[in-house]
Amino acid sequence: MQATISETELIRACQAGDKEAFGSIVERYHSLICAITYSGTGDFAKSRELAKETFVRAFRSLPQSKDPGRFRLVLCRIARNLVDKAIRSERFDAVRGCEREQAGESDTGEIPISKERQDLVWRGLEMIPEKFREPMVFFHQRGPSQPAAAGDMDLSEAVLIQYVSKARSLVKPEVASLIQDVLAKTAPGERFTLAVLDALSKAPEPGKRPVSNLQSEDASNLEYVYPSGPAPMSRKAIYGAFAGSIFGGVAWLLPTSIMARDWSAAAAVPAVAGVIFVASAILCIRNQAKRWRILGWVTIALCALNLAVINLRWDLWMRAYQEDPSYSAPTNLSRWTLNIIIAAIMAILLVIFLTLDSRQRKHTTEQSPSS
Repeated sequence: MQATISETELIRACQAGDKEAFGSIVERYHSLICAITYSGTGDFAKSRELAKETFVRAFRSLPQSKDPGRFRLVLCRIARNLVDKAIRSERFDAVRGCEREQAGESDTGEIPISKERQDLVWRGLEMIPEKFREPMVFFHQRGPSQPAAAGDMDLSEAVLIQYVSKARSLVKPEVASLIQDVLAKTAPGERFTLAVLDALSKAPEPGKRPVSNLQSEDASNLEYVYPSGPAPMSRKAIYGAFAGSIFGGVAWLLPTSIMARDWSAAAAVPAVAGVIFVASAILCIRNQAKRWRILGWVTIALCALNLAVINLRWDLWMRAYQEDPSYSAPTNLSRWTLNIIIAAIMAILLVIFLTLDSRQRKHTTEQSPSS
């Protein structure tokens, strides 16, 4: 009870902006968070950066926290989302992934282990399922003076030890010994806590977002604006994505109009699609956090454009085709059947985009202070 009261009081102090009090919170949970980030990335330097970012974001979100008892759960959720985001970012953007890896390698000074041994340890840990790997990392990295904290992983001490034993049994004994030795030597300590406090001194005050140029492609700025959303895209990527989806969604109307010699529709369709493209791309560049919502509106606009052209020009097209001696109807689809098919496809896409947008807003609300 005393520990719970003490932690609650610390969090209350942190909510008032006391960064020194937050140092005690960092010491309490740094082994847990570093275990999560390292188990997900397999890179000590990168995992330390993600762990530091986790604590910074957690501190900035404290003013909106109404239940200090859920702080550990929020902290773990932020860490896991940052790990997932880092993995997605490297998977889909090799250039940015290389840049981050190189930046991480320059920060290995606090890791007293050679790169070769780190690689050996991770190759061993990769063979262990995540269910057992994360508890193993946590078990060997928590300091000997740290009180038993298996409950931080929602496990009893006995179950934690059982999981660690299971993890060790999945690798060779010499590899298990190497893992234990390296993890113990790389446990986060006072230096990590000081690094978090230093990062806090450079971060905005709780409840305030940093002023950043949303036109910038600097990922470090975008990280603060989109704390749990999709990885930021460059302008070229946004232009390519929106151009492909928008013009691809109306591409079939152009040859149909041209074959029917409907020059008005052939000119109007790309013109309207161009307006949709310019408007949506500009909105996305200004606020990538609303990417899915913007795509939802694009879907509605494309659906309206397709249905309008079909219903306004259908009779003209049918007469033009029938007057052409070479015309042979490839399908017996009626106008209304085509309307239903197009509306159904667009509806499915709209549901997908709105679902992704809802998840994005929920994560942002949970992890970031409202502006």
